[in-house]
Amino acid sequence: MRAKKLFVLFLGLAFLVGTVGLAVAQEKKMDKPAANPCAAKPAAKAKTAEGTVKSISDTSLVVEGKDKKEWTFAISGKVAESAKKLKAGDTVKISYTEDGGKMMASKVTMAKMEKKAANPCAAKGASTAPAGANPCAARK
Repeated sequence: MRAKKLFVLFLGLAFLVGTVGLAVAQEKKMDKPAANPCAAKPAAKAKTAEGTVKSISDTSLVVEGKDKKEWTFAISGKVAESAKKLKAGDTVKISYTEDGGKMMASKVTMAKMEKKAANPCAAKGASTAPAGANPCAARK
């Protein structure tokens, strides 16, 4: 009976040491940095800007925002081809990413100019529309 208890105790102790050894080995494995230094970097988040074109060249586009702040975007490839149509004074919307402090344009499009609708009710009686077509006339 005594030998049986010693065997069970020894077997339990061996199991405990083996489990602790595996846990320590797993912990060391998790502490190591990624083995592949060429692993893909997370993609940069795309941002947008809107403003007026100040100048354009084959490799860059300078845009002034509403707050009179100027941004310089690097352009290349298809973006540079589409930007050739632009001229100073055009209003544009730019999708870009930042990489190492450099803003790389990924898409440049003409921004839609918002036209403010004239208020037809501003000067009653000054309308050139035929009578009965006045949208400001009181409804019955």
